[in-house]
Amino acid sequence: MRKKISMIAVVLMLCLLTAGCSIEVHEDSNKKEPAYYLYDIDADETQLQKEAYYPEETTSEYLLKDMMQRMNSQEADSSGISLLPEEVQMNYSIEGETLVVNFNSQYSNMSRARELLVRAGVVKTFLQIPGITSVRFTIENEDLTDSRGQAVGDMTADTFAEFTGSEPDAYCSNTFTLYFTDKDGKKLVKEQRTVRYKRSIPKERIILEQLMKGPLEKGHYPTIPENTEILDVTIADRICYVAFDRVFSSYALDVSEKIPVYSVVNSLLDALEADKVQITVGSSDKLDTFGDKMALYRFYEKDDKIVSEE
Repeated sequence: MRKKISMIAVVLMLCLLTAGCSIEVHEDSNKKEPAYYLYDIDADETQLQKEAYYPEETTSEYLLKDMMQRMNSQEADSSGISLLPEEVQMNYSIEGETLVVNFNSQYSNMSRARELLVRAGVVKTFLQIPGITSVRFTIENEDLTDSRGQAVGDMTADTFAEFTGSEPDAYCSNTFTLYFTDKDGKKLVKEQRTVRYKRSIPKERIILEQLMKGPLEKGHYPTIPENTEILDVTIADRICYVAFDRVFSSYALDVSEKIPVYSVVNSLLDALEADKVQITVGSSDKLDTFGDKMALYRFYEKDDKIVSEE
């Protein structure tokens, strides 16, 4: 009798253990990997951040309408900023495999840096929808144009660099050619510098920060005041837009006025996929010229003639 009771107890324990294991496996099987993401902008307004999105349906029609509604409602994670600025709204139409996103006129009021993030976020979002292979922007039914007045046209996933900060602690190294000045302050001199930095920081900002730190080689001299502040730097349509505070021009260095401008231009264009640089100085009350003759608000190309052949 005792043996029977013992056997029954063992069987009950095995059943309970087996049941417990079954419950754990069942719970794990309910965990879903996100198949879709929505994007907003980080608190510094420098990059996109993504949030897992679990739609109630996965048909193209539902995804398109729901994603559009969520972006128009300007929802954002508590740590970020909504992708679309206040008062910017959009609707859509479909031409084959191209989604045409039409914005209201408020779209044109965005800063160039914010507009580039919005462009990337909207395109990345809608390209997740089955059947959509490209996205085209219009403003009040007119094609979005770049700084040259040309239509931006259809955009794909390859149109943009990686704007998401998915690896905030990952570092990389790059060797940049920085342009400082010679002793006379009339020619630029090259200096190679290898920098290790966070992947989430744009290369263009790293280059400007290294320029402001000054040269490391003997016989090279600074071109930018060390306490200059970078108000904004971004790339759009192969043009790098740089905004400095007034320290950039108010602290007179003993150099030709071409030197600081082309120090920035040459250093950036050597490393970036860009053709021109536009420099602005000041925030609300921007300067029109740097020094006596160097016009701001124009597009500068790289100038090798000003570089010393040392």
